[in-house]
Amino acid sequence: MALASNAMECLHQNLCDAGCSKEQIKLCMELSDKGDRSRMLFILKEHRKELLDTIHAHQKALDSLDYLMFQTE
Repeated sequence: MALASNAMECLHQNLCDAGCSKEQIKLCMELSDKGDRSRMLFILKEHRKELLDTIHAHQKALDSLDYLMFQTE
């Protein structure tokens, strides 16, 4: 959760909290400063897709582990 005192600090904190890389943060900060919301949104959507892919991969591993545990019991 952002605890920053101004809009750019809040944006930076939110990007950090969202797990963005240093490169993504730098680029998003620059794009925000330029007012290029469409490119920034594209970067954020791509990052969201990466996070969701990671969740799905972990869910598949968890499902496999649960099945293995069920078969073992």
